Amino acid sequence: MRSLAEVLLGWGWRLSGSDLVVEAVGHLTAAGVDVRLGHASENVPTGTELVVCSDAVGADNPERRRAIRLGIPVLSYFEMLGRLMSDRFGLAVAGTHGKSTTTAMLAELLAGAGLDPTVVYGAAPLGRHGGGRPGRGELMLVEACEYRANFLQLPARHVAILGIEPDHFDCYDSLDDLERAFARFVGAVPADGLVLARAGCRATERVVAGLPCRVETFGLDAKADWSARQLGSRRGRYDFAVLRHGSHWVDVRLRVPGTHNVLNALAAAAFASHHGVRPDQIARTLGEFRGIARRLELVGSWQGVAVVDDYAHHPTEVSAALRTVRRMYPGRRVWAVFQPHQASRTERLLDELAASLQNAEKVVVSEVFRAREPAPTSGEVTAGDLARRVRALGTDVAEVHADDQIVPLLEGHLRPGDVLVIMGAGDIGKLRDALSPRLRANRAAG
Repeated sequence: MRSLAEVLLGWGWRLSGSDLVVEAVGHLTAAGVDVRLGHASENVPTGTELVVCSDAVGADNPERRRAIRLGIPVLSYFEMLGRLMSDRFGLAVAGTHGKSTTTAMLAELLAGAGLDPTVVYGAAPLGRHGGGRPGRGELMLVEACEYRANFLQLPARHVAILGIEPDHFDCYDSLDDLERAFARFVGAVPADGLVLARAGCRATERVVAGLPCRVETFGLDAKADWSARQLGSRRGRYDFAVLRHGSHWVDVRLRVPGTHNVLNALAAAAFASHHGVRPDQIARTLGEFRGIARRLELVGSWQGVAVVDDYAHHPTEVSAALRTVRRMYPGRRVWAVFQPHQASRTERLLDELAASLQNAEKVVVSEVFRAREPAPTSGEVTAGDLARRVRALGTDVAEVHADDQIVPLLEGHLRPGDVLVIMGAGDIGKLRDALSPRLRANRAAG
């Protein structure tokens, strides 16, 4: 929503808005947006022509009810993106993992080539407030989320599928259900369009099989249409050769760490090539890409401890984050503070989450963040359940789970030279914020 607001504001729209937390939108208020704390009917000003709301805003919201009463159109976030994309050349990046980073990389490639794209994605590049870019060119690039099949609202002509894994269990009972949603999404790509698909992901391969449009694959396998080969690592940061149909195309050297970012960069490069971005421009821009917030972001040091913040909340992401941290900080003791995201996801992926946390010496599991979920019921999975599964696999796990107990625990047990990784997609940022005064004091002390 913040990124969408940045785009509309840049196009000259007059905006107002509300949320339960507004600390992160100071740049919008400074630009003249009337932002209210909390939801109330009076937050819909007289003369409002359109109300846009996120999936977190239910039908009983007083602002939605007032808009309906006054005959003001109400659109969801993705319905709005679909309206905006309808008269542009739509590009969409979808898949279970890597959407925000790949979209950010592709945005910089397209903008750097002078194509002036409009961009909307759900994260913020380092050094900026949000992922909104109000362009004047014909391209509109969007991070396309599969939650509630929202991506079906996007009339995209070029689509990337970065991989498909079971997720969003409050929407999809099975992988088959999830694949059907993706199949409908790519099935809407016109015959003269393009689908860029992750090679080696069987779910993705099933989804794109038989499409009438052009399909190209990308991956680490040399048989992919676009492949990354000859990988070399410098403390978790990779250089690699990009091969197109088996022939050398360009060499890339990344600043952002992790093999997962090699795949993200490869997808962005392949996508950009179809819009005329030259190989040398792609190599240069990807090599300068600094990353986005909360993706293995080094937020500071505290008493000789490196503090890394990451959005990982799915087992595949947790595994990738910890594996990469090991390569970034070889030989150092790793602490992982993990906040499970949704009880439904935690229950369905309990064993996978426990296994993904094994690449840390010390693990702390905070309380489950109940995004879009009602109050817990008796017998429901808890942070303690996950902690016991992790402990049963042989990893040292703390007995505490409450936020107000975790910081004192860290203060008492972290040692100089340790690496603290904070992971989760909920409000785990509160823990990082609680450490912030200590981080600043540490910087001031040299």
